[in-house]
Amino acid sequence: MTNVLVITSNPDPGSLTDTAGDAFAAGARAAGADVDVLDLYDAGFSPVYTLADRRHYLGRGPVPRDVAVIQDRLEKADVIVIVFPVYWYTMPAMVKGLFDRVICRGFAYNPSGEPGALAGKTVRVVMLTGGSQGWYESDGVGEALDNQIRRQTLTKYCGVEDAKIVYVDNLVSGDDDPERRRAVAEQLERLRVMGESLASE
Repeated sequence: MTNVLVITSNPDPGSLTDTAGDAFAAGARAAGADVDVLDLYDAGFSPVYTLADRRHYLGRGPVPRDVAVIQDRLEKADVIVIVFPVYWYTMPAMVKGLFDRVICRGFAYNPSGEPGALAGKTVRVVMLTGGSQGWYESDGVGEALDNQIRRQTLTKYCGVEDAKIVYVDNLVSGDDDPERRRAVAEQLERLRVMGESLASE
């Protein structure tokens, strides 16, 4: 059985962010996967890098308890999906805190070069954007995000060979235009199919 971890980050439980995570999770469940959904806000995760995090980084203290709980969930997963809205051309603070505190040295990568806990897993980073995917890719922002998140962090440091950026794009908050709603529905269906497909591999 495939273990899937879906991580979402949006303070509004009725957001499209959570809906996108639910769509992927529904597809994975339909394929028989064991699905774990982690809403960072609902879990009360703090993105603030503390002195305890610093001491752990330097090898002078244990992993902070709240970090260890999420690391356990990441380690159990075969497929990891991180879903978030793009704010000012990058990840929001909550997701940056996830990378800073949880996907850290001694867990996701090691100074010795030995594989970390994420090596060999499948990771999808689902980004919700107001602009189109084409605009992000043509204006250099998409390249910067892909380089920072996928190539450098996940592949180079964490040894994740199957890592991809997925866009849910052209979004306008509160827009009830039927055509836009259809376009969003198609993207959500694409995520559902993706979840089903990855859980079946």
